[in-house]
Amino acid sequence: MSLPVIEGRSCEGCTACCEFPPIRTEKLQKPANTLCPHCAEGQGCTVYDVRPDVCRGFYCGWFFLPELTPDWHPAESGVVIRSEHFEENTITLLILRLSGFLVSENFAGMIGAWVEQGVGVEFERVGPPGHLPAKMRMNELLEDAVAARDLRAMQTMFAWALAHIDKTHTWEPDDTVLRSALA
Repeated sequence: MSLPVIEGRSCEGCTACCEFPPIRTEKLQKPANTLCPHCAEGQGCTVYDVRPDVCRGFYCGWFFLPELTPDWHPAESGVVIRSEHFEENTITLLILRLSGFLVSENFAGMIGAWVEQGVGVEFERVGPPGHLPAKMRMNELLEDAVAARDLRAMQTMFAWALAHIDKTHTWEPDDTVLRSALA
């Protein structure tokens, strides 16, 4: 699926995609949850013209979903929407950090709307450096709260799900050793 990028949206200093994903290309091997050695934090790629195709092709959901308000920008919210899962009628929200945004009406309202529309909603948490993320499907956990329009119950479930992942998940190493042949 190829969605058009919304005019006027930019990374604006966000470098989350330079850190959370593991990169496994011929010229760059980077473990998950480690900052790429070619990233100037808050600025972006220092080898932009020779970056791997996987980097060139990645845009988070911020660039494609017009219903997202400015507080959904990953640098602001601490949430990256993984656009590579859109074709599966699933929205994966990678929670980079716990923030006040996660208890906002805006966040709960959007999650509730997606659940009502039958879109799969997954929370994903980053693991320790060099480890793969953990994911939890939220739809079934949120159905009653969404149907009742119960903001507090939704927020309670958000907090429970993230705490459950953080406390019980056994983080899987991604077995990628940092190596770069990029100029």
